[in-house]
Amino acid sequence: MTRQNDEPLRVGLIGCGNVALSDHVPAYLSLPERYRLVAIADPTAARLDLGRAASGLDPADCHADSAELIARTDLDLIDVCTPQHLHRDLVIAAAASGRHVLSEKPLATTPRDAWAMVAAAEAAGRTLAIMHNYLFFTEVVRTLELIGAGEIGPVEVAILNWLAVRDHPGNAAYRPSWRHDPRQAGGGVLMDMLHIVYLAEAFLGAPIERVSAWVTARSNDAPVEDITLTRFETATNAALVNVGWGVGMGGFAVSGPSGRIEVTYEDGGNGAFDPFDRLVVHGRSGRAEELGMPFEDGVRPLIADLADAIRAGRSPIASGAQGAHILEATLAVYASAATGRTWELPLVEGDPLYERGVAGLAELDLAPSSPIATKRIFGLS
Repeated sequence: MTRQNDEPLRVGLIGCGNVALSDHVPAYLSLPERYRLVAIADPTAARLDLGRAASGLDPADCHADSAELIARTDLDLIDVCTPQHLHRDLVIAAAASGRHVLSEKPLATTPRDAWAMVAAAEAAGRTLAIMHNYLFFTEVVRTLELIGAGEIGPVEVAILNWLAVRDHPGNAAYRPSWRHDPRQAGGGVLMDMLHIVYLAEAFLGAPIERVSAWVTARSNDAPVEDITLTRFETATNAALVNVGWGVGMGGFAVSGPSGRIEVTYEDGGNGAFDPFDRLVVHGRSGRAEELGMPFEDGVRPLIADLADAIRAGRSPIASGAQGAHILEATLAVYASAATGRTWELPLVEGDPLYERGVAGLAELDLAPSSPIATKRIFGLS
């Protein structure tokens, strides 16, 4: 079955978890000029039934086996919404079958798998995109517009606080606590919220090259971390990124030689979890305050951009290669905190983190003072 370039892309979605049904499916259904959701897959009967109800599909288009979905001949795009440790084989199979792919974040648990997925899409001549939807938050888009207009001059420092992240469990039909299993999640709160890593890089406007960090957990023998404090450096500027499960401070600020931009959320909370409060600019045009921006979870505009990118033959704003790079930057946080030294990017083949992700920390020389060692986070000692 062939498709004209101006026809909607036909989508098959794999994984009917919370994010798929609350975010991805509604986004596709709201963009009928760009997409038509034609099939879903999930091995759990209860979730598949919920997916059928949310999508309005016939039972014949709801598959218990993802291989059956990938084998269909009426798909242009496959959306992979499974936990990250399952992404690699699904994405590679989808690309090899000639489909474009959208993957939930993070792209994988190891850079080796992430870059294998990027390579598979490139070899097939298909587009691979990553769900870096915070790039499309209204206040983030506005901040990037102000930076691009030169309102504060070249960015020198960005500070992003996300220390009140809600620790929401996964869906009950799968494993509600899978985000606390480093084998499946690849890390803890920062891996779950690596949104803030790619936001920092977007504000800096240049690739992250060096990472230094402090990481801790609230209890000994915790399977993953609860709090991370990190400095991300580029060749010319730097960001401080603080992320944690809890009730800490939130908001972000970006400064340059000519001014600063500050974004706050209700009661000092965190974006995506608390309503937008205000954006204040002290810049070349004087002081300005913007209130009442509508909440935008970013999923719909990201998915819309992907369709436009495929039609135009350009890279999407959130590409698979970006996803692999941000995964490396996130893993470098754990390595820096564990060893007590600055970590350089990119990671290289053979590096324990590149090959094994967070499990590779066991092969590094741990700093005796690091909470990762003293509290035996990730099962380390």
